[in-house]
Amino acid sequence: MPYGYEKYRLDNGISPNTVVHEVQLIRALFAFLRKTYKKSVEPHEIRPSDIQQFLLEQKEAGIKDSTLNRKLIYIRRWFDYMWQIGKIPNDFMPKFKLNHKLDLKPHDIEVDYGHLLEKKPDVLKSAKLPLNAKLLYVFYLRGLRLRDMVTIDIDNFLNDADGLHLDVEKKDGYHCTLHFDEYEEAVMEQGIERAKTRGTSFLLSSKVKDQFTNFQMGSLSDYTEALAEFVGAPMRSGDIRFAYVHHLYAVEHKNLEEIQEILGVSLESASRMLKDSLVRMKRQAHPPA
Repeated sequence: MPYGYEKYRLDNGISPNTVVHEVQLIRALFAFLRKTYKKSVEPHEIRPSDIQQFLLEQKEAGIKDSTLNRKLIYIRRWFDYMWQIGKIPNDFMPKFKLNHKLDLKPHDIEVDYGHLLEKKPDVLKSAKLPLNAKLLYVFYLRGLRLRDMVTIDIDNFLNDADGLHLDVEKKDGYHCTLHFDEYEEAVMEQGIERAKTRGTSFLLSSKVKDQFTNFQMGSLSDYTEALAEFVGAPMRSGDIRFAYVHHLYAVEHKNLEEIQEILGVSLESASRMLKDSLVRMKRQAHPPA
């Protein structure tokens, strides 16, 4: 379970990070149904009232409306897949509506990027956190998407007079160059040595049936939850990416073209992210010019 959906989505080029959240949600839905009916429930047995109750329970647990709407979209996609593979005779989700109206205005981002930077030495020197968590922390703070992190090849690292740096090749054809401080460099070197020992070229990898392969998305939450507990703040990659853009503009005084080059994205994407960050991080105080 959930019936080959993970492979189907990945094969269609969907971001691994998105697929992780989709699959986790469907597993949570089935756990809710087992608890409700005291038995395993097949896809064709799920009723609209079940989805209503499941999402209502999520809302009562404090889930924001924007997140609830995203969960609803995930469920719709999964039901469409169930219909495509013949697991359900009819798909009621296209006509499904929640019993209460959702407030879908973009939420304010309350990430304290300065705090995350201050905690970085502690994170990277910690003996309690696994190496993958430390690597993810570095890349999250640099605004990388998970889909780009998992393809990082150790052959793309270069160590010269300027120190260790990495050219990140992105799936959309853009790239960016990351330079590392002493703490980050030590962690990257550990990752490189580990990859060589494991016989893989990927900086991030997972062990599956006694073999090392591409990083398994199902383990992502283990690392992000460990990091969140350690730094005392949620580790949401999207919010941190916006906070990084805001930091580059408001604190480091980078212009749009510089932000585009640092992130390794299109000018249009950089412009959109900057505008959104300035609106959604309005609670953050702007430093004096």
